Formats: sequence, structure tokens, C-alpha cells
Amino acid sequence: MAVGNRSFDAIVVGTGISGGWAAKELTEKGLKTLVLDRGRMVKHGEYPTATKKLWELPYAGRPTQADLRKQAVAARTGYAVTQATKHWFVNDIDHPYIEKKPFGWVRGYHVGGRSIMWGRQ
Repeated sequence: MAVGNRSFDAIVVGTGISGGWAAKELTEKGLKTLVLDRGRMVKHGEYPTATKKLWELPYAGRPTQADLRKQAVAARTGYAVTQATKHWFVNDIDHPYIEKKPFGWVRGYHVGGRSIMWGRQ
């Protein structure tokens, strides 16, 4: 694959657990690898709700009706959209996708994928 005047043996989309590991393995095998990701870079310590107690969060951590409308797909999980976690997920109104069949595509726009959302790895 060529990008501009540079060529690559492999392209990895996303730097979550799987993408990051794939990029590591490919580069260690000597392949010229391009890694693509989108969203903001999250630095260690930038987890605004990680140390908050439930009673320190608005609405005792529960999502508002506005949160549920904005993040309808993630909200279907029953656990993803809370006052402690909603900042990691995509606003489905601003970034919609069409489901031909039910599919819970829970998306976050930040480098590191869901490893950042759940484990801050």
C-alpha cells in the first residue's frame, strides 16, 4: 500500500488492544507498518471520574434522558452510559450510523481504543 510517496507492508486501523498488539507483532517481524487512529491522545492521569465515589457524581451516577438520547447505542448495554463513563463514548446524534440489523457498536474517539475506556491500560 502506498501513502503519498511512502509505501507500507501493512496498515493497522486502531490502537486498542488488538490493533496495538498487531502493530507490535508486524513491526517486530520487520514489516513496514502504518498505524491509523483518530481522536484525542489521553495521557495517564486524565481520567476525570476514575477516583470519584458514586455519591460525588451527578444523579448518583445515573444517566439523564439527554445522555440516553445522545448515546443511545452505548446506552443499550445497560452499563456504558453513566456519569462516570459517558465522556468516553461517541455522541450518536453527531456521529450516527445505520444499523441494518441490531449491532451494539460502542465507539469512543480517542487513541488507545477501549483499553482506555475500561482499563486505562
